[in-house]
Amino acid sequence: MTPLPPGRQETPSLRRRVRPYLWVIMYAMLIVYGSLYPFGDWRMPPENLVAFLVAPWPRYVTRTDIATNILAYLPLGYLLAAVLRRRVGGLGAVMLATETGALLSLVMETLQMFVPGRVSSNLDILTNGAGVLAGALLFLLTRDHRWPGRALLAWRRRSFLPGRMIDAGLWLLALWALSQLSLQLPSLIAGNLRHPFIPFWRTLADFSLFKPQQALVYMLEITALGLFTATLVKPAQRVVPMLIAVFAAAVLLKFLAAAVLLKLSVLGRLLSLEALSGFALGLALLLLLLRGPTRRPYRAAFATLAAFVAAKAVDRVVSGAAEWPPFGENLFNVTGLAYLVSEIWPFLAMAYLLPLYLGSRRGGRAPVSR
Repeated sequence: MTPLPPGRQETPSLRRRVRPYLWVIMYAMLIVYGSLYPFGDWRMPPENLVAFLVAPWPRYVTRTDIATNILAYLPLGYLLAAVLRRRVGGLGAVMLATETGALLSLVMETLQMFVPGRVSSNLDILTNGAGVLAGALLFLLTRDHRWPGRALLAWRRRSFLPGRMIDAGLWLLALWALSQLSLQLPSLIAGNLRHPFIPFWRTLADFSLFKPQQALVYMLEITALGLFTATLVKPAQRVVPMLIAVFAAAVLLKFLAAAVLLKLSVLGRLLSLEALSGFALGLALLLLLLRGPTRRPYRAAFATLAAFVAAKAVDRVVSGAAEWPPFGENLFNVTGLAYLVSEIWPFLAMAYLLPLYLGSRRGGRAPVSR
């Protein structure tokens, strides 16, 4: 075999070395964008640039703001620790990542004094630093030679198909679960806690309150999620138990978001008859569709996602909420951003499935994963 030229031999290694740094830079740029938005009408601050560092704690602090600050900087801590670990070791990476993230937060809070409508806060620096620290510690816990990272990697190899494309699909599933931190969406998975919401016991007492179009939305979401999961797992694995695990994790996130960001008394409002009936019908439809002999349900998943998007649009028209809410929401807190992600997730999933479906048509068919 003729050896490759030296330059070509070094290219894959160079890419592997550079890629983590690119992820750090891209995410840091996202933080800069969110911190300095809307980038217009800059002004000179009315006071000393560092006065906010020694100012008293803000009079009004919301749990949403604290959660947003921590979660926004958590991925940065994870990425920084991944980059620094090879140079300074595990604990050194945690310390240096925390210091770097806190320095970025300090710079952003200082620059916010020049942006109208933004408020610099010493508490934000503290919570942002806590997010970086949590992300760096999370990196140490999920490394492949330690528990639980070793267990997660073994589960990935045992249950899911190999390949980077499948890894991308798993990240999409994780993105869907995280999007359920939104408190605006009207479902069991994403209960509408800030608007009138009817729990199932009230609907059973007065069935005229039941909204069938919402039940259809929930049914299609569960079915689409299950079919999407079926495209990722190995043929020997069962899809329904895995779907229930993903769904349970999302529900736990939803209840956690409701308890932390709002109050415990609203948790019962997550349960509606539309959501419960939609979940049951969605599982039944999923079992029916998985009985077919197709290689993997790419086409069924794509069609169900498209139907889910259409059903949501119809529900908004029927409910009198045709305007897309994100334009009226604060997209730079955790719930608003989660809402936006939940809105674009079906389109990301369809874009992911389309090349797989086209490739499966050229490559033949095999039994579906169950």
